[in-house]
Amino acid sequence: MNGPKRARLRQCCNASNSIPFLLAAICLVACLHADMPVNAAETGIRGTALWGPVKPGPSRLGQSDEAPLQATFMVHSTGRQVAQFKSDSEGSFEVLLPAGDYVIFPDKSTPMPAPQNQKKSVTVPADGFAVVTLRFDTGMR
Repeated sequence: MNGPKRARLRQCCNASNSIPFLLAAICLVACLHADMPVNAAETGIRGTALWGPVKPGPSRLGQSDEAPLQATFMVHSTGRQVAQFKSDSEGSFEVLLPAGDYVIFPDKSTPMPAPQNQKKSVTVPADGFAVVTLRFDTGMR
């Protein structure tokens, strides 16, 4: 590399000359994403998963025969899995999802008859959360 080209290269790569370029690039990226909300509203599903009956024999009036279900759940939309989530020991869960229609069912490892056939439909609103109680059958009679 000859002298004048090397001097231009040094001048171009000089940190003080790079700052305006870097600021211009940051402004360009900010302008491209200006239409995106800074704090996008969260949407999804929150609720409780229960299963029952949990005791054999007839249910007694005034006594719950359900218990919290701690499990992994699959979330499908238009026939394909789009998410999965777990409920805690109290059956509580929350999953962030865009607005739309979903089908939820327990993972096949859940100890109940045919968990993949115990499907629940949920619609997530455009703003906020769908609050649901998902009830599943243990198969106990």
